Amino acid sequence: MRSAEKVPQSEGRAADILERLAEEGHRLTGPRQALVQLLADRDHLFTAQEAWEQVQATGLQIGRATVFRTLDLLAELGALDRVHEGDGCHRYILCAPAHHHHLMCTQCGRVQPFAAPEVEAIISHVAQEANFEPLTHHLELVGRCGDCTPRSEASKQ
Repeated sequence: MRSAEKVPQSEGRAADILERLAEEGHRLTGPRQALVQLLADRDHLFTAQEAWEQVQATGLQIGRATVFRTLDLLAELGALDRVHEGDGCHRYILCAPAHHHHLMCTQCGRVQPFAAPEVEAIISHVAQEANFEPLTHHLELVGRCGDCTPRSEASKQ
């Protein structure tokens, strides 16, 4: 067994996701394992269609419905986040299972998770005042990351 320092990040991610699947009582079928291995390399948003195309490009014998169902399962499990963009389409991004929000760069496509305890407190307060029990919520800030924002423009803000 290799030491933790030498395991590639994507391999560690895949192992974590597969472990969560097993812990939740889901079968670790060959197609699921192969798809998780492919997805673990992704660090940008992707659509279900793009995941399917990646499977096809590798020559894996995984059905389209299996890819789409596995993406849904991984989202339910918390291994993927569904990110809703303005075009009405949702995309996916690998994520940690803890609740978080996203900063999404429209220029380079980078998605950065962030925690916002202050926002969580406001949501809790609003829900309590309205006698409302929220089940979940999503917060995605869309703009340009520091790498894509010209320095002169960033200093004006």
